[in-house]
Amino acid sequence: MINRTLTAPIRNAVIRVAAITLLLAGAPTSTTAETTMRVAIQTLPAALGNVHRSTSSSELYTWAAMFDPLTLVGADGTVQPWLMESWEAINPTTWHFKLRQDVMFHNGEPFNADAVINSLTYLTSEAGKREALSRVVNSVSGVRALDPFTLEITTHYPNLMLPAELGIIRIVAPKYWQEAGAEAFALNPIGTASYKVERWGPAKIELTAFEDGWTKPGFDRMEIIQLGGSTARTQGILAGAVDLAFVVGPDDVQTLESAGHKHHVSRGVGAMGVAWIQTDTGPIADPRVRRALNYAINREAYITALLNSGTTAATQATPSQAIGWDPDLPGWPYDPEKAKALLTEAGYGDGFDLVIELAAGGAAADAAIYQIMGQDLAKIGVGFEVRSMTIPEMITKFNFGGWEGDGFNMDFNVKPSLDALRPFLSCLTRKLWHCRDSLADKTREAQATWDPDKRLSLVRELLKAYHDDPPMLYMHDTVMFDGVSSRIQGYAPVNLIVNYYDLAPGDAAR
Repeated sequence: MINRTLTAPIRNAVIRVAAITLLLAGAPTSTTAETTMRVAIQTLPAALGNVHRSTSSSELYTWAAMFDPLTLVGADGTVQPWLMESWEAINPTTWHFKLRQDVMFHNGEPFNADAVINSLTYLTSEAGKREALSRVVNSVSGVRALDPFTLEITTHYPNLMLPAELGIIRIVAPKYWQEAGAEAFALNPIGTASYKVERWGPAKIELTAFEDGWTKPGFDRMEIIQLGGSTARTQGILAGAVDLAFVVGPDDVQTLESAGHKHHVSRGVGAMGVAWIQTDTGPIADPRVRRALNYAINREAYITALLNSGTTAATQATPSQAIGWDPDLPGWPYDPEKAKALLTEAGYGDGFDLVIELAAGGAAADAAIYQIMGQDLAKIGVGFEVRSMTIPEMITKFNFGGWEGDGFNMDFNVKPSLDALRPFLSCLTRKLWHCRDSLADKTREAQATWDPDKRLSLVRELLKAYHDDPPMLYMHDTVMFDGVSSRIQGYAPVNLIVNYYDLAPGDAAR
């Protein structure tokens, strides 16, 4: 009989060594004077370089090296200038924006009002409606240039959050986009940020410093490497093959620090949980069952044991950092007896089985957390089978359907605007897993309210409704542990937007 207790660590070690060997094969020798920053990520963007197609974390991590946003949203929700230097609301449906005047694209095209008009016009066109970002700017009714560096944007309804929403829009080189088209552009993307693409391979993107850019990169070259498995990414840092590793395991933090490296904790852009597939039959169709499942999970235990107490339990359909989060909404205490009582009341006292689809590795300790959740649910008679899928598979199913289980791992994501209303707005244009037809009118009212106090009140009414009739099993505010080598300095991302322009060789690399 095979001793699996012994063979599993050996197998994992072999995988790690093979991964590090692969990385080191491309590492520079000490004879070159060029500086190269290497970044390890779980998966490269499924959309390649089409920045209009997705808002997922892996895409944002990658695209930040090549593309600039129009605005930046700070951790406190304050909107900060970036490609847009300033803005003013002329009336509730008209805004004026001033643009930076010292910016050009990687191919030499100028950044100006026409470049922004090109991107926004595409996203609001019929052809652009297939892009995920079109839903972020669906309030925009028109855009025109008042002069080469001043824009006027009009909206269908009063939109207090427009400057913040523009923080996820990245501007593409207009002439090249129009000539190449979306698919060809994705293979050879052209932006304005610190690094420009030299080669986009299936598992590695090679970039060079954009010396003529308005932000000055600290490295001559950059590589973004697809490396599945958080432990492999951590080992990459320890072996000297990786400088920055996104989403390492919380248990890897001490290993990194013991070796003289660092880590960074990012949190606050989503409320993580198991999203239930809407159905008219079966246990999940009953709100008492959905409430019971929320009472069955010991969140504080796994947050302490597996997440280094680096976050808090999710109490509602938005993270605690979001604009609109309600501190008065009660959380979901661990109460298995109450959970059993609710199941019995709903007619499921003998229990039932659930199948969950999980794209593991995209969030800290997610696979281990789901194992503990399965143990908690077993105590109330609920079976919990987890089936693995890749992140690209999850994105495809999210956009086009095809779910095979009762639920999937997802969050109420509010990046980049930190607007708690944002996940509900998607319900006005498409039917998603959490949408409730009865809340559509209140969502529209909150969307178009110019009075910030009234808007806040309406958002909190929506949050209460999604608390009392939960569309998901709430888990915790999202948290990411990134590994940072001592060979680089300056890493300080905001709302998952990586500041590649600030990164430079650290003392250990000098």
